[in-house]
Amino acid sequence: MRKLDYKKLAVDIQNWIKNYVMAANAESVVLGLSGGIDSAVTAALCSNALGKENVIGLGLPCESVSQDLEDAKLIAKVLDIDFKIIDLTSVYNKFLEVMEPIVKTNKMASANLKPRLRMITLYFHGQSKGNCLVAGTGNRAEHAIGYFTKYGDLGIINEFLH
Repeated sequence: MRKLDYKKLAVDIQNWIKNYVMAANAESVVLGLSGGIDSAVTAALCSNALGKENVIGLGLPCESVSQDLEDAKLIAKVLDIDFKIIDLTSVYNKFLEVMEPIVKTNKMASANLKPRLRMITLYFHGQSKGNCLVAGTGNRAEHAIGYFTKYGDLGIINEFLH
């Protein structure tokens, strides 16, 4: 069994990120920073690849556990990246309120709305900044078992993992 060289893998991923961003004529990336391991690793890899000044983390709570946002703040502080909080709870609730007379929502539709709102916010922020790509934070295992929301957290697939 071959031993994996994690340092080389990190450098390879960082080089891929840098080349991908340059090929897209972009200068920076924005990503959802949830406080979890996937977004923390993605933020660190992007920061190492592009420089901390070219990475924007967005905390996007939506009826979320407050500790997750605290963890995200800590990750952003440790990495010294720009971090903004955009609470989507009121948008989520208003959307459900508007839709309720039209269609009876169910748990799955309501749950999938949250990652879709987050993806909309990331793309809106990235395009508003100009020359800013959205960095996906999903992982290979989630993708392999189908644990994602179409047009939500699957909005960006990390091509390096394929």
